Amino acid sequence: MDTSAPTGRLQFHMFGAFDEFLRELIVEGTLEGLASARARGRVGGRPRAMDADGIEMARALYEMKG
Repeated sequence: MDTSAPTGRLQFHMFGAFDEFLRELIVEGTLEGLASARARGRVGGRPRAMDADGIEMARALYEMKG
């Protein structure tokens, strides 16, 4: 594709517009899927590494250090 010519620049911009459109469709579908899962009571994401007691202990140890 020769972007120094008007037709090349047009093609370049058209490809960019199509890619941007497809990305927006993917984002929209992902957000709809997450909302649907949340409505069914499903929560995604990584499980917490520590519970409240572990966090409290880590804070206490940090305070003792300094």
